[in-house]
Amino acid sequence: MLFVLAACSNTEIEKKSSFLPEIKMELTENKEKGKLIFTFASLAYDIDEKWGKGVPKAGVERIAQVAHKYRMPVTWIINLGSGKALKSKLDAWHKEYGDDIALLWDEEVETERGRNNLQIAVDSLRVMFPWSELEVVASSRKSNELLISGKTAGASAIWGYCWEQVGIDGITDRGAPWGFFYASQDNYKLPSLEGKGMVSVEWTSRDLLKSLHSQAPTIYSSDPNDVGRTGLCNGNDIDYWKSLFDNYIRNIAHNKFVFFQQQQEAHEMEYGDVCKAYLPREIDESEKMLDAFFSYVKSYGDMVEFKTIPQAVQVYKESFSETEPVTMLFDDAPARKPPFWYARGYGAWGPWPKTLLYYDKECQMAFVEDQLFPIMYRDYINNRNVFDPEHYESVYSPEIKVRIPWSGDEELMEIPIEITSEKAIPYAISLWYDFNRYKVKRVEGAEFIGPIEEQALILRLNLKIGVNKVKIRLDHFN
Repeated sequence: MLFVLAACSNTEIEKKSSFLPEIKMELTENKEKGKLIFTFASLAYDIDEKWGKGVPKAGVERIAQVAHKYRMPVTWIINLGSGKALKSKLDAWHKEYGDDIALLWDEEVETERGRNNLQIAVDSLRVMFPWSELEVVASSRKSNELLISGKTAGASAIWGYCWEQVGIDGITDRGAPWGFFYASQDNYKLPSLEGKGMVSVEWTSRDLLKSLHSQAPTIYSSDPNDVGRTGLCNGNDIDYWKSLFDNYIRNIAHNKFVFFQQQQEAHEMEYGDVCKAYLPREIDESEKMLDAFFSYVKSYGDMVEFKTIPQAVQVYKESFSETEPVTMLFDDAPARKPPFWYARGYGAWGPWPKTLLYYDKECQMAFVEDQLFPIMYRDYINNRNVFDPEHYESVYSPEIKVRIPWSGDEELMEIPIEITSEKAIPYAISLWYDFNRYKVKRVEGAEFIGPIEEQALILRLNLKIGVNKVKIRLDHFN
């Protein structure tokens, strides 16, 4: 059951001059570190809404200008109408900057327009843009049927997953992992248990710690409008975004790849005859925020690789034969308190404890500092048919008892743990310890991940019914 440990508080998180002051130096000195793959996308489709009608060409130009200033390739998420209108620009930007495209697909909308065949739409764009493989289908209305039809059309990825989101914009993806994973054809929210599948790609990266504890992922995200309207960032201050990015890139220390996705809609960067979704001053602020953020991301040098979404998908497919286990350690980044009018209904401000998050193809969990038990637990083996987010907060909670038979403050060189379970499930516990003083000699009864930043281990095991014993043996560093 998802459980928010820290109660709502009116206390502002004190702003610090530097969030993770040594992070760049520590990563530079780490010879075993992985890479952060950064992608930037823009929804740039032919709009037919009360706030806009047509192709937001001015917004597209504005986004291209700020991204290309940093030689950053953009993945343009288009439909057939905007593809025709933007063809010459997209051709030129592909040649100069490596931009690519993805198809935006909404079965209900396309049926109303008289176009309800995904295969025909994909093939049409491939003819229009022969330089693109059209590997990515984008949709806010994901389904098992979309995964099947997308694969049949020759795509290999579905973009549009929103971690922890419930209801907003009609999207409920709570239960799915963040980042990238191979989605199951039987349940698009869950990783495939057997090998590869369509690659799930997140819409835009969220603050994993704040999104989890607040249950407000659309406040704490990399979307400029999300942080702009809540006052977390503005054109002159993106400290919160910098801290968010630091939380991501620190985790290349123990992951081969960390994927960071950012997206901004073209129609949200234009105020004119076509679109009036946002005011000119709000658009100016978004552009300044993106400009400053791209500059900050670039400051990490070759620790970051800038890719289109199709390129990032290829990196994932070439690197991993099944959903890759991911472990992310997050500290509570300093941030302004969101305004009441936007945060009502949520416990949307901290402070919250340091949080360790994990998923693999069989489960997803989150732990807080100094606690063994997960505060969030999702079983992907025994709950394959669950779509309703309520079930991710109740049915997935096992009855677990842990016995640690010691007392006092003596030095512990051997840590025995007993876990009693009433059913066979994938599971993990976390161990928080000073691994600058101790090294892990071996672990019996579980696989271990870490030590993560010399402060935490994840002990991963598949519980059997009854008593499960785990023993950690430690040595002092000489």
